[in-house]
Parts: sequence; C-alpha cells; structure tokens
Amino acid sequence: MKKIFGLIIISGIIVSCLNQPEKDYSFSIHGNIEGDYSGIVFLYKREAGEWIKMDSVAIANKTFLFQGNIGLPEMYYISIDGDNNFAEIFIEQANISFNANFDDFRNPEISGSASHLEFTTYQEKSSAFDDMLSEAWKNIKAARVEGNREAEKNWEEAYDKTENDQKKFIVNYAMQNNVSVVSAYIVLRNAYQYDETDLEPIVNNFDNSVKGSIYIKKLSERIETLKRVSVDQPAVDFTMNDIGGNPVTLSSLYGKYLLVDFWASWCGPCRRENPNVVAAYIEFNDKGFDILGVSFDKDKDKWIKAVEDDGLLWHQVGDLKGWGNEAGKLYAINSIPSNILLDPKGIIIAKNLRGEDLLAQLEKLFAE
Repeated sequence: MKKIFGLIIISGIIVSCLNQPEKDYSFSIHGNIEGDYSGIVFLYKREAGEWIKMDSVAIANKTFLFQGNIGLPEMYYISIDGDNNFAEIFIEQANISFNANFDDFRNPEISGSASHLEFTTYQEKSSAFDDMLSEAWKNIKAARVEGNREAEKNWEEAYDKTENDQKKFIVNYAMQNNVSVVSAYIVLRNAYQYDETDLEPIVNNFDNSVKGSIYIKKLSERIETLKRVSVDQPAVDFTMNDIGGNPVTLSSLYGKYLLVDFWASWCGPCRRENPNVVAAYIEFNDKGFDILGVSFDKDKDKWIKAVEDDGLLWHQVGDLKGWGNEAGKLYAINSIPSNILLDPKGIIIAKNLRGEDLLAQLEKLFAE
C-alpha cells in the first residue's frame, strides 16, 4: 500500500488565510514538557540503524504540536535537543497526548494511541526476561573475575535458557496477535534472533489487514535475504576496500575455509570474541583457514586502533557506513558479532560460530 506521510509543525501563533480551507490530518500529537526546557523538539524515525529526522519545532509555553497523515501505525521517536534523550511513541490515526518531564524525558505519559498502549503492555510482560538476562550476565562477569568456571558455566546455561524462553514468548505473542501492527514491529525488532524458518510462518500468519505495514515488508525482505544466504547456498560475492583503500573481493579469497566475520570497534561483544577468533586463526591458518573481517565502523581511526589492539592478523574491509554496511545488507546482518563460514568453493557451511564452537567446527573440518 502506497502511503503519503506529511508532517506540519505548529508553534506559537497560527496565521491562516480566511479563504484557505483547513487541512485535515489523520493524527495529532499534543505535547507538554514540564521542567526547565525551552529548546527544540524533534520527531525521528529509525531506519537501518540510522536516525532520520522527520521534523522539528521550537517549544512554546512548555507545549508543542505535531500534525500529519499516516496509514497504519508506526513507531516514531520524540527527542529534545537532537541528542539521545528520546522517547518512543507509536503514532496512529488519533489525537495523542504526550506529557513528559524534562528530567525523565524517556518515560512520558502517552494516551490516545491504542497501539502505544499495546506496546507498553507488551513491554511490561517481557521485562521479566530482560531482568533475568541482566542478572545472569552480571553473575557471569563476577564468576569470570573470580575464576569460578563452574559458576560461570551454570550462569551461562541460565542465560541461554532465559534467552530461548524469551524467543518463544515473542513467537507466541506474534502468532496470537496476528491482527496487530505492534506485533509485527516487535518481531522485526527482535528478528536478529531468528532465521528464515522461524520468521516465515510468523509472517504468513499475519492478517491481511496488517500486511501493508512497513514492518511486514521489512520482515518479508529479510526472509528472502536469509534464504539466499542460508547454509548450503553459495556466498553472495562483494567487493569492499581494506584499511589501505585497496579493493578486496570476497571470491578472491576462496580456496581455503573462510570465515567472514562481521564486527566493529565499538561493539563490546565483538571485542570480547576477538581473542577466540585470533586463537582459531593462529591454530588453523597454516592448515587452510582464512578470515575476512567486515567492519561496521564509521570512524576509521577507531577501526584501525581496534585491529591493532586486538591483534587481528587477517584481511579487514569496511565502507565506514556503520549499520548501513553494504556487505551486511547482503547477508541480513542486524546484530554483531555475526559470521559465516565458507568452504573452499565459497559455499556457506555454517553461521554464527563463536568461542569453542568455532574451534570445534574447524577441528572437525581439518580432521576429515
């Protein structure tokens, strides 16, 4: 469904020609910000990991007003000062009230949007999983500091179980709420946890009334991409510049078992995983194993420093587009660290091998 979306910001005194008819808008957001703030209010969307500014307005007497047209509900963000101080808001065809305190802007009171109410209700139900994951991760780190391997392993198992329970909860929610755009948004927001075999039945189960949603469209595109880069499929070739500005083509590295490793200097889990990847490279490089690192960095200097600090001895490429990395799009990468393992002919034989799993897979391959 083709949608036309327009935003008009009204601030202060509105002057209109008597002969000009008033415009009709499908939604309005009447905002109020308590506290010491007299700056700009921004309306954003989030696309491919980037903040897209839709419009902005100067606040007047602690209030602001957004009006516009929208088809199906969508998630937007209201921000002050254009920084990371933002609040989520599901916009739909309604008169919506937004009341926030400057000192606690991320937690506004929002009414008038049934979609937003549904989303916050879902968040309340799912927060228990987040709390348990946070607790498990805290105990994992403590066990590592203490050198208590048994406790670390137990907490890692607890973390994995909670994560799997959360994934099941999301799937069940989506299947039971198949007439909801909010449900489609929740699946897309967590799509990095699922492969195409998980996502396809969920998308197919959605009612026709919501299949025009941008979230269903993006999920369908992700499914098709994942199918193209699933295990047993040939790798999708690409060319990207290395740190020195020289083009490197993926297929030029075929002939060995090749790990394509998606990472970034700013990614904590990536940096923690790098020692495992270094160990695998050192042990198996002479036997016919190679790595191509694909950076999701935007800052070249930080990328170079991370390569040097972590002792990454293999080919490194990047286009400095962050989450917009073109190779990442080809492989539907929306979380890092991620990797794919190719055989010498460029066929995908495994995905997302980390730590001991990577070493075990390589030991098996080179024992054959």
